Amino acid sequence: MIFVFANSSAQDFKTVYGLYLNHDYYRFKNSILSSKSLNKAELNINNALYNSVFCNFKESNRLINGLLNENSGEIHDSIKAELYSAKVINHINLFEYKEAAKSSKILKEKYYQYLDSTEKIELGDEEGLWKAVETMLPQTVNKKGDVKIQIKKDIAGLWNIPVNIAKQDFDFIFDTGANFSVIVESLALKLGMKLIDANLKVGTASDIKVDSKVAVCDELLVDKIVYRNVVFLVLPDASLDFGIYKIKGILGNPVIKAFEEFRINKDNELYIPEIPSKSTVANLSFYGFTPVILMYKDNDSVNFTYDTGAGNTMLYKPYLDKYSKEIIGNYDMVDINVGGAGGTQTVKGYRIKNVKLRTGQSETTLNKVSLLSENLKKKNDYFIGNLGQDYISQFNEMTINFKDMFIQFK
Repeated sequence: MIFVFANSSAQDFKTVYGLYLNHDYYRFKNSILSSKSLNKAELNINNALYNSVFCNFKESNRLINGLLNENSGEIHDSIKAELYSAKVINHINLFEYKEAAKSSKILKEKYYQYLDSTEKIELGDEEGLWKAVETMLPQTVNKKGDVKIQIKKDIAGLWNIPVNIAKQDFDFIFDTGANFSVIVESLALKLGMKLIDANLKVGTASDIKVDSKVAVCDELLVDKIVYRNVVFLVLPDASLDFGIYKIKGILGNPVIKAFEEFRINKDNELYIPEIPSKSTVANLSFYGFTPVILMYKDNDSVNFTYDTGAGNTMLYKPYLDKYSKEIIGNYDMVDINVGGAGGTQTVKGYRIKNVKLRTGQSETTLNKVSLLSENLKKKNDYFIGNLGQDYISQFNEMTINFKDMFIQFK
């Protein structure tokens, strides 16, 4: 990709912007801070994208709108595609669904050719969602003091959190890896939710697409925290039915992010402070709606997606490429089953031992981790792996803060 500002900073821009395209967000952040030759427009482009992945959505949109209004003729269309993609993400996180639908339409009509094959599929899949909710009121949350909740783990080892909808109590999976909250169709109908047929397909952990509808929950309670206008993806019951294990619902990122901060300890006590804490650690960002955590293996900085709804950590092909000398010849290739809504898929890979990982001041070793030799999703090309509850369980307490963007383990 070529940036068409005619000045000596073009090479520097290409280097910094390239880190964003490779989703290397922490080096991208540091490169913006250290770069001395970016002109104002180039700096604003990078800062707009930086603010989006680090969840300062209003500032990101302010910069994007300024660039599109004042510098549009100087910016290559491939970069406009990235800006509009970020704009869609920003508007959804701000619950500005109508504006997200507008930006999505512009992206499809003007810059479609600059999207890769996966992005084109996702844009098509998500277009129905944005249109379905564009007239909906924004999600709101009312926190009334600190909250302490006893949560529990189900037979799959996943956290379940008590919620109240229509004066009925349910246990929903607590999942930072879920882009949106999810409910099965039979329960949505039982609760009187209006279902919208959005012509939407939802991707899963195994990359199997499941037909989904959309519904809006007027009010949802998590203890004394009151949510209104919560968007749910409505999946067929069969897609979340695993025999003796059946999932009724999942609380996803739009709800969890609104906590601003939560802590879970080894006794499965969830604490949500009314006023979030502070930390010098800055190791959390987002790839679209997926959390990304900065980790270290030995002295190498590596990026993991982060998923409290995953029982076990999974390593992806970039790990194999980076550390092939440690793997090939020392481990036998085996079949690995990757599961999610809609079914499972078998992939070749390895079961590797003694993976030592650190983030912040916290370090632990995972004794047995699955490593895939091929990727099921495009995003797995950019990240070393997905961090699961086998890592989390090594510590007494985990804190996730969506305001100052950090994750801590103690």
